[in-house]
Amino acid sequence: MKKIKKSGIILALITSFLFFTVLAAAETIVNSFNAQGNLQPGWVVALNKTNSSTVELSPSDDTSRIYGVVIDPSAAPLTVQKQDQQVFVATSGNYPVLVSTQKSEIRSGDYLSISSTDGIAAKADDNERFIVGRALENFNGQGTAIIYANDGSALGRIAIQVLPGKNPLLKDAASIPQPLRRIGESIAGKPLSALRIYAAITIFVIAGLVAAVMLWAGIRNAMVAIGRNPLSRHSIVRGLFQVILAATSVLIIGLLGVYLLLKI
Repeated sequence: MKKIKKSGIILALITSFLFFTVLAAAETIVNSFNAQGNLQPGWVVALNKTNSSTVELSPSDDTSRIYGVVIDPSAAPLTVQKQDQQVFVATSGNYPVLVSTQKSEIRSGDYLSISSTDGIAAKADDNERFIVGRALENFNGQGTAIIYANDGSALGRIAIQVLPGKNPLLKDAASIPQPLRRIGESIAGKPLSALRIYAAITIFVIAGLVAAVMLWAGIRNAMVAIGRNPLSRHSIVRGLFQVILAATSVLIIGLLGVYLLLKI
């Protein structure tokens, strides 16, 4: 009976890990859309207000409409294309995006919103409620393939982590405590979405609880058994060691799951 319970606990842990891994992987699926206008890879887009299967340039005066980034489908790990839809839009993942130095030079790690030009990203400040993602490269307006606008700002293309949502720089929008974000991103070596961080926390908590329950039950049963039958102390201690080994294995599996989930 005890072996069955242990197997059930381990199976539940593995199932939870697989569920959250699949859930996180689903973020990388890129869908096709109809386009309003000629949309090229790198543009930040919004859903059309009257037709959710059509995208258009994300307006500079309404950051809440930011939906994703037009990409080259060959750069996506998985695409879903509907008939006659030729524009592919990523809502997560790392892809090149058109950016401007209109608000400031961009450094790796900066959050990006929309510039005063529809569809072009720029460094976000604490007054903008929504972002398109986070920069993975620096951009100071120098180098090759740079275009300069009439206001003197430079336009270029850099890789970002596409992560549409509320601006973490806003105090009322910080859905993830900064210590947790820093720990998660230090492990992953890249910016992380709230879904990945909370999924990793869930796996860690489940693994920790399962390991703790197994240890508590094993130690308690061992103490009771020794009290009832001191002569069987050796076999009881051996059984306790096996329980400790199983609990440690569960914890290691959980930590490995957290690591893989953050690094994927």
